[in-house]
Amino acid sequence: MKPGRQIFSTLIQCVMLGMLLHTAAATPPGPRVGLVLGGGGARGIAHIGVLRVLEEMRIPIACIAGTSMGSLVGGVYAAGVPLDEITDRLSGIDWDDLFTDDPPRTEKPFRAKSDDFKNLFHLELGQRGTKVLMPPGSTAGYKFEFLLREMVARSGNFARQDFDHLPIPYRAMATDIENGTSKEFRDGDLVKAMRASMSVPGAIAPVEIDGALYVDGGLLQNLPVAAARGACADVVIVVDVGSGLLPRDQLNSALGISLQMINVLMAQNVRESIESLGPDDVLISPELGDFSAANFAESMTLVETGEAAARSKADQLRRFSVSAEDYQAWRASVAARLPTVPPVTSVRVATTSGRVNPQVLEGELARQPGIDLRAHPESDFSLENLNTRLEQVYGRGDFERMDYHVIDRQGTRTVEVQGVEKSWGPNYVKFGLGLASDSDQTRFDASASHRRTWINALGAEWRNDLQIGYRDELTSEFYQPLTLGSGVFVAPRLDLQREPIVYYLSGRRIGDYRVEHARAHLDFGVQNKYGEVRLGAFAGKLNAEEDFGILTFVPDYDLTQVGYNVQVTFDQIDSPSFGRNGVLAQLSSFGTVGDWGSEDEYNKTELLLLGAKSVGNHAVQLAGYVGESLSGDLPNYDPFLLGGFLRGSGYRMDELVGNSVAMARAVYSYKIASLPPPLGRGVYLGGSIEATRASLGINLDSDKKIRPSASIFVGADTFLGPAYLAFGHAFSDDNPNAIYLLLGTP
Repeated sequence: MKPGRQIFSTLIQCVMLGMLLHTAAATPPGPRVGLVLGGGGARGIAHIGVLRVLEEMRIPIACIAGTSMGSLVGGVYAAGVPLDEITDRLSGIDWDDLFTDDPPRTEKPFRAKSDDFKNLFHLELGQRGTKVLMPPGSTAGYKFEFLLREMVARSGNFARQDFDHLPIPYRAMATDIENGTSKEFRDGDLVKAMRASMSVPGAIAPVEIDGALYVDGGLLQNLPVAAARGACADVVIVVDVGSGLLPRDQLNSALGISLQMINVLMAQNVRESIESLGPDDVLISPELGDFSAANFAESMTLVETGEAAARSKADQLRRFSVSAEDYQAWRASVAARLPTVPPVTSVRVATTSGRVNPQVLEGELARQPGIDLRAHPESDFSLENLNTRLEQVYGRGDFERMDYHVIDRQGTRTVEVQGVEKSWGPNYVKFGLGLASDSDQTRFDASASHRRTWINALGAEWRNDLQIGYRDELTSEFYQPLTLGSGVFVAPRLDLQREPIVYYLSGRRIGDYRVEHARAHLDFGVQNKYGEVRLGAFAGKLNAEEDFGILTFVPDYDLTQVGYNVQVTFDQIDSPSFGRNGVLAQLSSFGTVGDWGSEDEYNKTELLLLGAKSVGNHAVQLAGYVGESLSGDLPNYDPFLLGGFLRGSGYRMDELVGNSVAMARAVYSYKIASLPPPLGRGVYLGGSIEATRASLGINLDSDKKIRPSASIFVGADTFLGPAYLAFGHAFSDDNPNAIYLLLGTP
């Protein structure tokens, strides 16, 4: 070899050796210890306790392999996040919110949350031709990604990175759901790898990486011992937090059998992994009993359980301990492997060929300090601000999930944001049921809703709502925004409705009106997250036929109606049915005008004010309602109606009538249980005191006096809608009582 070439070769070798020494963690004496953290949902929080003991015993970890929750804890720890910081962050998580894709209800546009006032299930399906499409999971899981990106930000959030170059080398296990094989992530996007590893089938949507679709790694490798050995390990410390098999008394439902099928798959591969352990390996199995893998709300209590399990293996673990000096040197070398992360210099929205106009995202991110660096170049980019804003954008209802990745180029860093459109759109359908029963009657309604979204670049939407049962109704509306960002819209609408208006006399039902109308509306308005203002004019026909038997108390009508409609809603409450915090105000005014060609002329105006406040599990809700006719008397075919649960409890539904009515109520509720986010919010025990002013009888102006009442109830805020079992008592007249069973709001 020529002398010059030999010198050059020697220099290259020296540089490569220097780079290797810089990137490799110091190797303490003794065997290289690989840590294997298994999956187990909420039970995986016990891993934190094991890590605490390993740190106390000065056991250096040469590499980590994790599955599911083990991949989360292990990946964040491998990224160089101190254990105390991991503990503090996980302790402060609102797990119910993390498993719910929607932002807080107060942050959603009014149009996206208006379904809360209808008898519709929360589950939204897709429709293409004759096919009905399901979402890929009960939650998209993008909030998990946002959380993980914040937690591992110090390791760079690089779009492509070698996991051997993390502060602690790392492996994550997932399952390729298309071909049924196990996938060991050794490089790539660290957050995507962790997220793929914890995608529980049916609960959290799968993750697509490089064209493949991945779900929870525990299906095939819940204890990835082989991955740890392949990464570095001479010996392994294995932490098994799996729940094992369900007992026979829990195998009495389709859900129980389905869970057992998954458990059988996991138990088999866990058994194989444990059987592969050698005499120098250590198996730690925390005593978690029947603690549920879904009980994240109480999962931090398992940290001590993990500690106790690790301490019980102290004799076996002690042989891996090193001196204080060697351990500190190892810790210092781990910290030195943290990369230099360039600052974010720009944020942009990915251009796609999808339906949703990308300017929607651009507009939502614009003028936000810490996000839009073009408008605010002096502000520091903040992942927390970006994540919060993208959660709010998700609340529009256009996207399956929110996503972003980092592009590094020549020392600069760009965050590219993408709203991933719903794969089951752009036609959406919802179904619903409404049931209301008191001591005298039962009302039942079935509902269906169809939406065709993004008909044009401004986000036009065609919506059709159908309800049949006690009240039959068909509404078809074309909603056309006039600009992308202002919320101003025009909405032509067709409204067909048929319903009975029941009349009572001396507490006895004497008959009802069968009232039908067909109206064409043209509305103008503006909407945003605070609510909606809508003004419109209408024209149509009304037919009212009495059904009172032999005696005729009111005449029949066949009328032309022309008039106006005004609706103003301020909606900043967390739930219209079980409000615990916030305010809801609704004003509606409907009128017919003789000068416009209407054959009747009257006004019907209603105002509802509702406020709620909670402390812990306790909540108080105060509400007031007023109904007045601002001009003319209300006709018998369109009176104000009260009576029924929380509307004059103790009276029958719609037993109280009037030209002018009022109601005030106070409701106390106590949250006795939480429901998993896919199923609902909670179960409540409560009671109310109410006062109504209305007539008791067919004459709208007779006997208007204050009628106090009260109720006690058990209620649940479910994905099917609000459900109640209640008892009501009225303290007037003959002290009527009623037992109510309700689902939705018929």
